[in-house]
Amino acid sequence: TGARNLWLIASALIIFSIVIAAAEYYGRQTRHEKQLTWKDSIIVGLAQCLALVPGISRSGATISAGLFLGLDRELSARFGFLLAIPAVFASGLFSLPDAFHPVGDGMSASGPQLLVATVIAFVIGFLAVAWFLRFLVRHSMYWFVGYRVILGTVVLALLGTGVVSAT
Repeated sequence: TGARNLWLIASALIIFSIVIAAAEYYGRQTRHEKQLTWKDSIIVGLAQCLALVPGISRSGATISAGLFLGLDRELSARFGFLLAIPAVFASGLFSLPDAFHPVGDGMSASGPQLLVATVIAFVIGFLAVAWFLRFLVRHSMYWFVGYRVILGTVVLALLGTGVVSAT
């Protein structure tokens, strides 16, 4: 589809990097866990919707929203990952029938295979989130911004030279 076009994805990687950098720069990072409000929950939760645009990171969007709200970096990340649980769970439930009865030439999986895959994905995801939270305690989001700009630029260069196709 048009939304999966690499020009769009590479551009979103770079453009949203500006949002993340602005959140890191302008976010006061003075508010802590006991100061969270329902308004914070709604704003950070709605920020997840930005990830519907390919190239915009769900965690980048939620962390940026938290930083703009004045939350400290670690809390912004922790809160964003916590708010992902319902969305990821609902997405998994919604996709479950497709795993057992794929449309087209997809491969189907048995219950035990899905269980093993889910457990492995959970463990790896948990370890990745734990590492990222430790990383954010010591480092800013500028590393993430740099990664996104470099990746977006490389993809744009590959598209521009015809090495890869946009669709």
